[in-house]
Amino acid sequence: MFWASCAAASVTIFFRKDVKFCAEYWRLPCTQFELSVALAFITWLLQAVSSFSGFWLLVSLL
Repeated sequence: MFWASCAAASVTIFFRKDVKFCAEYWRLPCTQFELSVALAFITWLLQAVSSFSGFWLLVSLL
């Protein structure tokens, strides 16, 4: 999931900063895409914390 978030973020940066694609085609929902990328990173972070705490609980029970 982390790799998908990084790939989406790189596409967002490419469209927004490098090519100025979002400024040229203003009808595209670039801000919604940026929001979805931010939420993907938040989801990845919560998933990583959940996995870490699950492994911590597993080790503490052994």
